[in-house]
Amino acid sequence: MEKGRTMERASSVFLFCLLVFTVFMLPLFSITGYAEEAVPPAGPEPSRRFLAIPYPFFNDTIGAGVGAVIITEGYIQPQVLTVTSVLGSVDGTYLGFFMMRNYQVPWFRRVILEPQGSVGKFSDIKSYLRGNPAFPNERPGSNESSEDNFLESDGDDFWVELTTKYLLPIGQGKKSVFPRLVLENGIYVSGDTGGDTWNPFTSGRTYIEVTPFFRKQSLDDETGTLQKTAGIEMALRYDNTDYRGNPTKGSYQRVYVNRDWGALDSTAPYTSVGGEVAKFFSLGPSKHARQRTFAFNIWTSYCPTWDSSHTENGETVFHRPPTYRGANLGGLFRLRGFPATRFYDQAAIYYGLEYRHTLRWNPLAERTWNGRLDVDWFQVVVFGETGRVAPEWNLSTLHEDMKWSAGAGIRSMVNHVVIRVDLAASSEDVIAQLFIGHPF
Repeated sequence: MEKGRTMERASSVFLFCLLVFTVFMLPLFSITGYAEEAVPPAGPEPSRRFLAIPYPFFNDTIGAGVGAVIITEGYIQPQVLTVTSVLGSVDGTYLGFFMMRNYQVPWFRRVILEPQGSVGKFSDIKSYLRGNPAFPNERPGSNESSEDNFLESDGDDFWVELTTKYLLPIGQGKKSVFPRLVLENGIYVSGDTGGDTWNPFTSGRTYIEVTPFFRKQSLDDETGTLQKTAGIEMALRYDNTDYRGNPTKGSYQRVYVNRDWGALDSTAPYTSVGGEVAKFFSLGPSKHARQRTFAFNIWTSYCPTWDSSHTENGETVFHRPPTYRGANLGGLFRLRGFPATRFYDQAAIYYGLEYRHTLRWNPLAERTWNGRLDVDWFQVVVFGETGRVAPEWNLSTLHEDMKWSAGAGIRSMVNHVVIRVDLAASSEDVIAQLFIGHPF
């Protein structure tokens, strides 16, 4: 009996830690502006779900503080997800964030709106833009740059993105806008999605995406470093996976172009282009695994206006994107063993490989918090990555002296959102990455 009570207490403590971790990850969504696509669960009318919770937190970047998050599902429309979050720390950091997913425009059923934005103030940010004066003959952020070639200061960050997606009437998007899925505890069973054959006209869903964006990031350093951009991203995306939230087979491709015309007093006009391909291979279940998957990703980016310039107030202004928007590596998604935007240049290439082992073991399967919590599975992941930035898009150059990162992680699907904790090592550092969604 005592052993049972001890296990019960341990399970409760673990559940509490998982909940705190879950809501802590959601506000960190905003630091990069990235959001994983939310796919509604199976059923003609997904149930409404409302979760509001305050939480304490601590990490090496933000310090100690408190925050609150409100998550809603199915209130505005059955498939709509919203997240609103605020946090503040004792060192003066604060952050507010809002996002909406899957809002279907009335009378235009194929048009989907997904706005998101954030405002915040951060302390002790590493910036590889200006560089450390101790390295006068080295460009910070280049592939050959020193890991110590950075400046550290406080900063402000504000950004907003207003994504509009149009679903083309081809493939499985011809009959239904949102996929109808049958999941068994977070594992795909069946549904009108892709993955079996590669043909945009018969399988998967293809989207045209238009995203007006604005971001202003300023640092309180000696020169008052400011990176500001305002423009539009145009993209074509083909999702041919079985379940975008946790793919086990199929693939997706995305090509995009970013254009900043210099409006709204942006730092410089520029054009950047890029593309991404991901492929997923299912190995099926095993004695200890509900699902085993190999995931492979290739990404590249290039700025054709990099060497173009104009003169403003007697100074040369190059037509280059901010470090956080162009061809950069490091951070939450690519080369996770390096800090965010550790490397940036005119061009970049990246390769990533993951093995995802979804465990049969789930100590929180029966914990629901009166229907507010749904923990579908736990997953063990090992991964390896390589890539580099370069002053030109040249296959030979991009595959010389490539940087690497490798590691392992633990992930869990909570309320149809994947939570991940990755520990990545590189030649410069060992970094723990805590976020939501698979990196690809």
